[in-house]
Amino acid sequence: ELAGLIRVTYPETRLADLVLSADLKRKIGRIVREQREASALEAHGLAPRKRFLFSGPPGTGKTMTASAIAGELSMPLFTILLDGVINKYMGESAAKLRLIFEAMHHSRGVYFFDEVDALATARGNENDVGEARRVLTSFLQFLEEDTSRSIIIAATNLRTLLDPAIFRRFQGAFAYMKPSTEEA
Repeated sequence: ELAGLIRVTYPETRLADLVLSADLKRKIGRIVREQREASALEAHGLAPRKRFLFSGPPGTGKTMTASAIAGELSMPLFTILLDGVINKYMGESAAKLRLIFEAMHHSRGVYFFDEVDALATARGNENDVGEARRVLTSFLQFLEEDTSRSIIIAATNLRTLLDPAIFRRFQGAFAYMKPSTEEA
């Protein structure tokens, strides 16, 4: 059932391959460290963060970062194919999202929602339609209720289009920018 919804890869990309600001690279490194030291955190009643939002212009490294996190942790990268998720028939998109979130429990990995603004556009705008609101509501609920050990990364080029409620569902939001001349 997941065939048209998810593409799986096994990245060999590493954090050292990324061209990011020193601050952003440090923050991404902390994500990897938390995941690697999950048992130590859990022994102290803590859990590693696992839901992240990446935003910034195209070509700034959001997708490559998701790949590097998966590569560093030797996890598969599950890229969500939004054209397979979004459907014109009432209720089908939410049902497909449910399948993806159920898969997170069975197959631990990095689940990457690229162009998440297609799912999480702000409610109340002039182009708002009922089915889009229902999909967003379902997505928000699935994020909130997720108890899997998988990592969820959502990326957007258009942060201003996102519904404000989406930001509360993520444990870290990272802004990407084009690299400086020195970084490049």
